[in-house]
Amino acid sequence: MSEHLDLETIRDRLIAFLTNAGCNAVGVCNQEGLEGGPPSTDLTRQLEGARSAIVVSYPLDDHKLELYMGKIDHEPYQKEYIQVNNIVQGLMGETTNQLHKFGYAAEVVYAGNTPADGTPLDVMPSNERQREAALLNPAGEAYVMMGILPVISQRMLAAAAGVGFFGMSGNILTESHGAAIVLGACVTAADLLPTPALDRDANYCDECDWCGQACPTSFMSRTDFTTVKMGEHDHHKYSARLHPMRCAAHMQGMTGLSEDGRFSSWGPGRKQLSQNDDELFPSLIEIATDTARRPDVPGGFYDAQKGIRTNIMCSACNLVCHPERKVRAKRLKMWTQGGVTIQHEDGRVEAMPRDEARAYLDAMPIERRALYEDV
Repeated sequence: MSEHLDLETIRDRLIAFLTNAGCNAVGVCNQEGLEGGPPSTDLTRQLEGARSAIVVSYPLDDHKLELYMGKIDHEPYQKEYIQVNNIVQGLMGETTNQLHKFGYAAEVVYAGNTPADGTPLDVMPSNERQREAALLNPAGEAYVMMGILPVISQRMLAAAAGVGFFGMSGNILTESHGAAIVLGACVTAADLLPTPALDRDANYCDECDWCGQACPTSFMSRTDFTTVKMGEHDHHKYSARLHPMRCAAHMQGMTGLSEDGRFSSWGPGRKQLSQNDDELFPSLIEIATDTARRPDVPGGFYDAQKGIRTNIMCSACNLVCHPERKVRAKRLKMWTQGGVTIQHEDGRVEAMPRDEARAYLDAMPIERRALYEDV
């Protein structure tokens, strides 16, 4: 155990460690500041006796991001995102190690802390606080069915800790780098003094809806909003989410062409998901079957639990968002005017103008072309 230090000194030293390690924002929240949020804000779901959480954001490389947004090169950003996630998990692992040395229990909050990602922890309300929270913040039926509700929500912790604020996309926006960041968190039994949530006026989101325009599918509502009250703050607001499989199909590259056919994500598929949620899964099964028969896209994240690789093929809603409006406008133009994606026989994905992509697809053998579009 380290020398005996008061909790304020411990907090300040850990914030200094994380800031010096490259995090662009670091904050602390406690149970009181999370009160009123969804069940995923109950820190004791991860660690019995947890009193507070340390939350960070780590910026992504702007140059690699813009190669990706401009459809110039897919691989550098994908590598960057995976590496930054590994950096953040390492930083939070070392933060828990330091807390243990200070004499306090602590655990890392991993991004994939959902049933679908293999967490053994229960995500359904299990005590009175969580049941009341679920009534105030009801979970969508599809989120429960797909197993994508988190044990602990990093986004909610980040908003409560003043690391950032919610944008219309539902992503956390930071004052210096917008939403082009990776979040990390750990929970601890140490009752650390919280950092204040950012004031409503600090939120640069002007509801420009460019995140919605960058989205190739119907995932963010343009008319309905979700508002979350945590502690004394009731200004946490973002667009209501529609069916999550619409987002997942593009994020995983199963489909790619936008609903209006003007642009695409990095996914090479062109078959459209049904607009009717009741018919969504049958159309998704067809598209997923096609995807499994396509060549593997190089690189990606290897999931040791499932023994598979997954690629990052969208993320436009968070990467487009920057504190400077002119940068946002540039990124939106890059994404929506950067062409549409095709896939080569060796698995590589490439964006090209729509007419060239059309000619490329038309030249394919019909059996191969049927893996990407209706024929």
